[in-house]
Amino acid sequence: MSSYVSFPQDASLDAIQSGVKAGSEQRLSIDRVARLMPGFVYVFNHQTFSNDYTNRSVGEHLGYSSEEIRAFGSSMMMQVIHADDQHLLEGHMARIGQLADEQTATLEYRVNTKQGTQLWLRSVDTVFDRTDDGSVLRHIGVATDITAEKNAGLALTRLNAELEQKVAKRTKDLARLNVALEDRIDARTAELQEAVDELEQLTYIATHDLKVPINNLSRLGLMLINGGENLTHEQLEQIGWMNRCTDQLSAKIQGLVLAAQIRLTNGLPREMLKLVECVNDCVTRVGESKGRLKLPVTVDIAPDLVVHFARFELESILFSLLDNAVKYAEPSRPLEIRIQAEEIDGNIALTVSDNGTGVDPVRDAQKVFGLFQRAHKTPAGSGISLYCAQRMLQRRGGAVSLTGARAQGAQFTILIPTKEETNEAA
Repeated sequence: MSSYVSFPQDASLDAIQSGVKAGSEQRLSIDRVARLMPGFVYVFNHQTFSNDYTNRSVGEHLGYSSEEIRAFGSSMMMQVIHADDQHLLEGHMARIGQLADEQTATLEYRVNTKQGTQLWLRSVDTVFDRTDDGSVLRHIGVATDITAEKNAGLALTRLNAELEQKVAKRTKDLARLNVALEDRIDARTAELQEAVDELEQLTYIATHDLKVPINNLSRLGLMLINGGENLTHEQLEQIGWMNRCTDQLSAKIQGLVLAAQIRLTNGLPREMLKLVECVNDCVTRVGESKGRLKLPVTVDIAPDLVVHFARFELESILFSLLDNAVKYAEPSRPLEIRIQAEEIDGNIALTVSDNGTGVDPVRDAQKVFGLFQRAHKTPAGSGISLYCAQRMLQRRGGAVSLTGARAQGAQFTILIPTKEETNEAA
């Protein structure tokens, strides 16, 4: 084993180097110390378990003079290192004993200053000298004051803990609010369901139970008209007025039926439909309903153009648009209707144009598509078919728009998405 010399705590490294046995393979030098551990430097002897060297900054940090540090002797580390961290020394020394040359071992620990305060130090140690059998004789280390860093870390940990407590409390509060909100939603849903049930019941009464007396009034009106030879002119006018009122009421009821069907058709499957065929079928049906063999309609739709839509809904929409065009024809000129379609930006755009009495898009749009609202006083109508058409389109992800001018005609354009999109809340 190499011999060694004990040096005063503030001895120079040159003095330590000169005290090492001549011919030792591991020589101490100022250059090597500076290269390995510049700064808060010490050389620790593993045989005496004390420092062979400490620079003066050690005392400046700990508040002790060199004589006081030297007086601690081999108990210096036990005297200076915080009691709660002394158990770390044994493992740290064992790690140093296993180091290869120029490897390092790091330890973070607290020390007590002479003034009674505590500092956090980070020591980085490496082998400085070995005995003949290769075991560590001395290690050199540099200690850095990391008190501010540790305090910041502790403060951050404390803040994180406080934040976690606040988050946990807020989470509980939100959970409690969610439960209360869910209860309110459930109560409100029950109220709305009750209202819907009542509305459906009223709709059923209006669309079914009222049909019987309305139909009876209609038949009575026809019977009175057929027996009109015994009636006065005034009586015939009154019967005509009654029949017109009956027709209006019947139209309102039919409108309610159609509005109710919107909800019922929500689950209707989509089909791949050839648009031109659907349009031509609706043109024929509207003509038949008006007692006309053929409507003045020009259809400009590619035969291979298809839409992905529920058949019943598409036919209802087309029928409403065509029926509207015929109903509001301008008496002073022959009716002309043009239907064309093309694909634009992922939508099938179908336009129904006419030269009828027309509308003002700014003033009349809300009335045209409003429930039980109408833009024209005559002829009579239910004010519901175009409302239903718009709702059907919206629920399928489509839309309808209106252009035109009063006394010049109207143009309705419906957009049908080529991709399957829905808006069930519409």
